[in-house]
Amino acid sequence: VEGPGSDAQTLAALADAKVLAPNKPVRYVVNTHHHADHAGGLRAFVAEGIPIVTHDTHKRYYEQEIFKNPHTLNPDRLARAPRAPIVETINERRVFTDGSTTLAVHHLRDHAHSEGLLVAYIPKERLLIQADAFHPRTGAKPLPAPSPFTINLVDNVARLKLDVARVVQVHGGISPFAEVLKAAGR
Repeated sequence: VEGPGSDAQTLAALADAKVLAPNKPVRYVVNTHHHADHAGGLRAFVAEGIPIVTHDTHKRYYEQEIFKNPHTLNPDRLARAPRAPIVETINERRVFTDGSTTLAVHHLRDHAHSEGLLVAYIPKERLLIQADAFHPRTGAKPLPAPSPFTINLVDNVARLKLDVARVVQVHGGISPFAEVLKAAGR
């Protein structure tokens, strides 16, 4: 889940994946949304021939702007070895499985941070992977009101009937879902 940063970050993540699961190829990369800190490394996935899975509202932007435009000042892997991108889209939900693990990707409806924001859920682990919908504020003074981003996340988890125990923040860290509920004022 996610292709942040740059070619270097993507290639390091792919190398780590080969070490962790040497007999399992990376078949897809799920992109939560189009902001640069979540999509900056997608061109390297394209260069490796790995399909990008994203919300359908992002497809045109990626195909016409990010993957098509030349990168001549600092040529990346895709600029040096051009290849057509494979962009697969999700509207509301898509499920991936390898027979033992299931990953369900869901659209967070009406999220103000980004149109087409996606989350990933691993039911067996009761683990939700999210980007920018919840940010723990360890040691910080409480906000005067709950974040509308976090409220929306909690509302969508309820709408989707997900049984979440822990939440992974793409920007780092794992929190119990009870902490997310508390941050949402629930």
